[in-house]
Amino acid sequence: MNDTPIDRASEAELDSTPRRPEIIASFSGYTPPFDPAPIVERMLASVPTKYLVGLQRVVLTNSTGLPRKLRRAVTKSRGRKVKIVEARGLYHPAWHGNQAWIEIFLDNTLKHCERRWWTKLGFLREAEIADVLFHEIGHHIHFTARPEYREKEDVADVWKVRLTNGYLRGKHRLLRSILAPLHPLIEIIRRALSKRMLMQGAISRAEFDEDFKGR
Repeated sequence: MNDTPIDRASEAELDSTPRRPEIIASFSGYTPPFDPAPIVERMLASVPTKYLVGLQRVVLTNSTGLPRKLRRAVTKSRGRKVKIVEARGLYHPAWHGNQAWIEIFLDNTLKHCERRWWTKLGFLREAEIADVLFHEIGHHIHFTARPEYREKEDVADVWKVRLTNGYLRGKHRLLRSILAPLHPLIEIIRRALSKRMLMQGAISRAEFDEDFKGR
């Protein structure tokens, strides 16, 4: 095939097109209860491409497979030290020529979903993954696209709510239409549950306020 100027222009145009992060599943001594890669792929597809620029990959792994040195290492969250082995996810900013990437520890993310039969329902597992993935993408947006001078975990939580709502709007349009008459009741129940989670420290004030602002 001849490499005409048109062909070269087409290739250059393709190379300049923003690409979504690569999804890598790398588990050691752990087998996830389902294949999480297609779920993460759908979630990434719901995020505006401009917010994913510079994010090279999302690695799905398990904390129990970390090397000994990393199992002893800590990171900081809201001014407190947290053991990496106990984290659900980490955002790694670009560093020394390497692009940013996200790490999700699936064993920690899903540990509350494997205790009772009803917590193994697909949409609950999906919600747990969304909670971690969109929060870490929120860190990437804060770091690269929309810097704000306030607590970085709060900023990530706000973006998590926005991205989650965008994902759910695109996925459950038919269900939302069917449940529209019950929307006021659903909102009352959801607010009550969210208030309880806020009091228990399961969600942040920033997340609660963003989720229910203007309602």
